[in-house]
Amino acid sequence: MVTIDVDLSQLRDLGELTKESIREGMKLTAQDLIRNLQIRSPVDYGLLRQWAVTEQSDTEITIQSPARYAGWVNYGHPQQPGRFIPGKWNGSHFRYSPDAKTGMVLKKSYVPGKHFVETSMDATKPRIKEFFTIKGG
Repeated sequence: MVTIDVDLSQLRDLGELTKESIREGMKLTAQDLIRNLQIRSPVDYGLLRQWAVTEQSDTEITIQSPARYAGWVNYGHPQQPGRFIPGKWNGSHFRYSPDAKTGMVLKKSYVPGKHFVETSMDATKPRIKEFFTIKGG
């Protein structure tokens, strides 16, 4: 889960923001962050790239991936060396399958995180003021 919480006091140099311009700025920020998350998610397909807005208020938007393991991929996680994981390899991709006779044996005790959420947020930040610019007036 990623929450966008915009500190409107940092946008004061843009002039007075209306509720509509704030709502539009939040929407554009969320869309850009979702695009960045999809680009930087370290998978070729699957749930990890299906980020979506799950909650929204005037100054806060929550974005989540339906992949329960998104945090483990982002932050890293321990694992048990020697543990057998049932599944099948399809090229360089492993697909977990609890009933499979084949699989893989874990070798590392820790898998480092990819930190793609932070890099996605860093890629979105420079554009935030642009998203809150008052149009037409």
